[in-house]
Amino acid sequence: MSSAYLAIPKSPPELNIPSSTSVVEVRVIDTYTLLYLDPKLFWQPDLEEFNGLHAPVYCFLVSHGNRHVVFDLGVRPDWENYAPKVVSLIKATTKVTPGLDVASILDSNASGLGIRSSNIESVIWSHNHFDHIGNPSTFPPSTELVVGPGVKASSWPGYPCKSDASVLDSDAQGRVVREVSFDTGLKIGRFDGVDFFGDGSFYILDAPGHAIGHLCALARTTATPASFVFMGADACHHPGLLRPSAYLPLPRSIMPSPFTHIEEAAVSCPGSLIQSLIPGQNPWVPFFSVSCGPLFPDYSGAMHTVQKIQELDAADNVFIVLAHDLSLRDRIPLFPKMINEWRASNLRSMTRWRFCSDFENAVQRRLLEKS
Repeated sequence: MSSAYLAIPKSPPELNIPSSTSVVEVRVIDTYTLLYLDPKLFWQPDLEEFNGLHAPVYCFLVSHGNRHVVFDLGVRPDWENYAPKVVSLIKATTKVTPGLDVASILDSNASGLGIRSSNIESVIWSHNHFDHIGNPSTFPPSTELVVGPGVKASSWPGYPCKSDASVLDSDAQGRVVREVSFDTGLKIGRFDGVDFFGDGSFYILDAPGHAIGHLCALARTTATPASFVFMGADACHHPGLLRPSAYLPLPRSIMPSPFTHIEEAAVSCPGSLIQSLIPGQNPWVPFFSVSCGPLFPDYSGAMHTVQKIQELDAADNVFIVLAHDLSLRDRIPLFPKMINEWRASNLRSMTRWRFCSDFENAVQRRLLEKS
């Protein structure tokens, strides 16, 4: 057994990402919105003392020379102006702490980038749920809206043309809505992909399970050696659905420790300390799987998507950013800074297990029970 892990890591499959010397600049936009995630809606099984979290909503500015696209728009600050069906859903199931809209963040003089909402060539919706669609009408008609397979038919006519619609007519009105097709045979790992700029710098990926036409994306952040940022959207809502895995088992020691209030784990956390929280106590099994319920209507597809992400997660040149990963919020460079140098900054190893801080109360309880 490898001395670094509590189980022998399985060799991940080759990703076979096409080689390219082209890169994009990637900026993670924190919209300053907080969204309450109720565990029973998003993952299973229940974990003692973990009652959900108020998660951020990340969007991405992707720049290819003087061409700029935005991946996801987050929650519009005036969320009560969504379609009535969505407003009712928000009030019944979650709590939103409003932040800013992406167009306003771009147009703020504070960024100093000179990239305005008027410069955005495309807005890409990972899917058509309220916490990702924002308000496209804040962008000019020249900005196209890019969506996944089946999204156009499932979204429009919108409200008010259709009283029970989940999106607005104004989201698409007056602009090109382009639906991507994954019929080229391109594979990125085991994902079907589309080469967005045609030069291997930015790929849109087919990631079914959570919603019709759900998309993820992979951006090449350095060319030599190649490195990438994976934009996970809502393929899963917590890193505990990805890790541990057969490729990244629970380590014997976690440094830096995710626990600040547990004396015996404040500097270096023994992996065995949290192993008991994993189903079956297997160090290669994730803490959670996606929930069986309405938020993952294609459960089998969702699980397969998670498995594909785990293969990317095992590659040392891929950095995973899920849309609602609270553990990254104060650890990664955020807009207007770029995240391209994440590898040189050792961000991956510094943040990989930080999500376990969500389980601190559960670990403390287990320790008390043993004492």
